[in-house]
Amino acid sequence: MNRLIALIMPALVAVGCAHQQPVVAEQTDPVNAPSTPAVKVAPAATADLPTGKEDLEAAVKNATIRFDFDAATLKPESQDALQKIGSVLKKHPNLKVRVEGNCDERGTTEYNMMLGSRRAGVARKYLTDLGVAVAQVDDVSYGAEKPVDALHTEDAWAKNRRDEVQIAR
Repeated sequence: MNRLIALIMPALVAVGCAHQQPVVAEQTDPVNAPSTPAVKVAPAATADLPTGKEDLEAAVKNATIRFDFDAATLKPESQDALQKIGSVLKKHPNLKVRVEGNCDERGTTEYNMMLGSRRAGVARKYLTDLGVAVAQVDDVSYGAEKPVDALHTEDAWAKNRRDEVQIAR
């Protein structure tokens, strides 16, 4: 009896499936078509490939890296910010950033350019140590040429001792 059921079941399934009506798409008359344009849908393959630029913009938005006077050592909060940036860069090897080293106004122009370069280099090395490709990170020193606060106070100088990370174009 079980053998008979095993032989009959596939035939019943095939007969049942053969009687299903095919789904026909509704056709419209192009002359009397509605005036609103059809919405184009991007293929799934490209819709699933994020560029990562928005993620990188969010990561660099608040990623100012602060330094102590006459120092180029990353603080824990700076490391956290760089880890977020590094995470995005590793996922999206087409993206690049530029680390800009800055100093306060104290010291000679040559010294500040060198210190700004050391500060930018420390952040760049941290990113590459995280696994970011060397080609994705550039660095530059502005010394004391681009202060964010032009006052001559300790608070202003502290704001100016920084690295800023910019998305490279």
